[in-house]
Amino acid sequence: MIIGTKYVLEEYCKYVYYSGAGNFWYDTSFEESIKYKLYHYISFSIYLIMILLENLAALFVDFPEVEKKSAVMFSAIHDIILLKTYFLLFYKSSIKILNCEMASAMEEIEKENVMKQQKLRVQWGIIFYAVTVYLSLIAYGVESLRKVLVEGTPFYTVVTYIPDYYDESIIANALRIFFYMTWLYMMLPMMATDCMPIVHLITMAHKFKTLRHYFEDIRVEFDENLTIMGTEPAANLLTARFLNGVTMHHKLMFLAEEINRVFGIIMSLQVCESSAVAVLLLLRLALSSHLNLTNAFMTYTFVGSLFYLLALNLWNAGEITYEASLLSNSMFYSGWHLCQLNKHRHKDIRRLVLVGCAQAQKPLILKAFGIQDLSYSTFVSVSKLT
Repeated sequence: MIIGTKYVLEEYCKYVYYSGAGNFWYDTSFEESIKYKLYHYISFSIYLIMILLENLAALFVDFPEVEKKSAVMFSAIHDIILLKTYFLLFYKSSIKILNCEMASAMEEIEKENVMKQQKLRVQWGIIFYAVTVYLSLIAYGVESLRKVLVEGTPFYTVVTYIPDYYDESIIANALRIFFYMTWLYMMLPMMATDCMPIVHLITMAHKFKTLRHYFEDIRVEFDENLTIMGTEPAANLLTARFLNGVTMHHKLMFLAEEINRVFGIIMSLQVCESSAVAVLLLLRLALSSHLNLTNAFMTYTFVGSLFYLLALNLWNAGEITYEASLLSNSMFYSGWHLCQLNKHRHKDIRRLVLVGCAQAQKPLILKAFGIQDLSYSTFVSVSKLT
């Protein structure tokens, strides 16, 4: 049995479900029971309270310089993450329909080697991103603990309005540790939000790759059928197969538009978040006269995770553009020119090839905010500008 797109999407939706973000799968495999909804609402309420306290700290509290910068930076980051999560939940029903359409589209022609590449890209992309994120968060905890032991400062990772900076009571320290643990757990649904569009971009790119192989196989089958069935039956079969391929291409174009509609704002916000925060962190590095090992590791892993997330969005969006651009050649060399001209115009394969190639030659480019291309070149441009 081929581990195809349906399996990949279902497994990812399982992770999203257990992270507390909700059920985004189209059937009842992951039931949102009363207990689950209670868990969902309580956890997100805690996240909201913590982010609200971060914003209050950034606006109204006079912290030391390092903590003040952290308060401003993390309040901005977490506000954007909260906004992305809102849009994900807002489009929840649309994502369920999209998952259903993508799971069933071209399921019968999926190839084992292509699906294996798809699974590995999704799997290792998410794992590596999660590792970079948690390395950064753990480094924040280690650096804060070092400052407690060496400099005698309070334990601070997430800077919040309460407790007061100079409050060293047991309750204050317990609250700081609680907010840090909440931050660690909060990243599970947040990473689910970040990676949801990435998983769909990867699966869409591999669907275009699968369709390209389908048109290439048409030519091989036609050469075999030509000697077995004769010219006219082989040509009729080629025409039927080609028409089916054009229909599947139209379906993929529709799904790509849906991905852009549903996840467009989330991907756009990700481009803004990654580039802006990376600038702030790199500026901090440039202005710092000295960085100890844990502080440097904390900053570099954070910058690395932001750039890697940006790369996952832009590279895989660019991969869709690239794979879609190869389709016209596969259509043109499918063997139609070896068929005899058909006197019935409605059965003439030349018209199908003309329409199919013309459609495939239109560049399929996803855009951020409807303006900026999501592509390889955009990643290079943003990186150089940063």
